[in-house]
Amino acid sequence: MKRIVCVMALSMWLWPACSTETNRASQNVDSAAETAKEEEQVYQDRVEANLRDLDQQIDALKVKMKKENKVEHKQLDQQMAELERKRDVAHQKLEKLGTSSQEAWGDMRSGIDAAMDDLEAAYEQAASHFK
Repeated sequence: MKRIVCVMALSMWLWPACSTETNRASQNVDSAAETAKEEEQVYQDRVEANLRDLDQQIDALKVKMKKENKVEHKQLDQQMAELERKRDVAHQKLEKLGTSSQEAWGDMRSGIDAAMDDLEAAYEQAASHFK
């Protein structure tokens, strides 16, 4: 009987400590998820701003292209079509990021980074005709 009383007393004494550890672990998981979500939002905002800038630069290129002579238009038209396609791909990937799960975010990020690199390279190539 003494053993039962001792075990019960010990368990009553340890119970709050176990509960506190469980709560701390739960808070740590929540905090990590919140931090990851904030990082995702900062990344998404940065990519959106970069895309807006590139959109404006591409529109400016279109205006310059209209002023060029007809002989150069064929090559520029092809480059602009490729630039537009890459811009659409980057926008689509960014949209998917907004609807993806937290777990898929890391995979999505590498795809978006690659799409942005392709878009920037295509822009630089098209813009090089006007320098």
